[in-house]
Amino acid sequence: MKKVFFAVFLAVLGFALMAGSSEAMCIQDQYGNQYDFTVDSTHKYLYGVMYSAQGCNAAVWYLTGSYNAGGGPPYELTAANPLGDGDVCVATYKIKGTYPGGAWYYTTGYGGQEFTFVNCGAPAAASVDPSKGGTRK
Repeated sequence: MKKVFFAVFLAVLGFALMAGSSEAMCIQDQYGNQYDFTVDSTHKYLYGVMYSAQGCNAAVWYLTGSYNAGGGPPYELTAANPLGDGDVCVATYKIKGTYPGGAWYYTTGYGGQEFTFVNCGAPAAASVDPSKGGTRK
C-alpha cells in the first residue's frame, strides 16, 4: 500500500521517479508567494527559493524540505528569511501537508491557515489580505 501511495504522490507532483533524477517545480500559495525549487528524488530533498509577495523587506528566502511516503505529512518545506527577525515578516515558517494541500506552521506551532497550492502564474488560490498571515508577523 505504501508503494502505491508513494507512486500516486509522485504522479500528482509530476515527478518521474528515476534514480538520480532532479526535477524543477514552481508553485504558489494562497498569498501569491512563489516556491521555485528542485526535487531530488534520489535523496527525497526539496531545495530552492521562495519569492515573497507579501511586502517583506527580503523578497527572496531560502527554501529547503523533504518528502516521504510513510508517517506524518508527505512533505515539509521550510522557508528562512535571510534578514531573520529584522524584517516585517517572520524569520522562518514551515508548510506541511499532502500535496497539493498545505498548512502554515510557525515557531509557535500550527498557524490555522490551510490552502491548496496552484501552479506559478495562476491566480492566488484564495482572496486573502496579504498584509496578514502567511509570511507576515
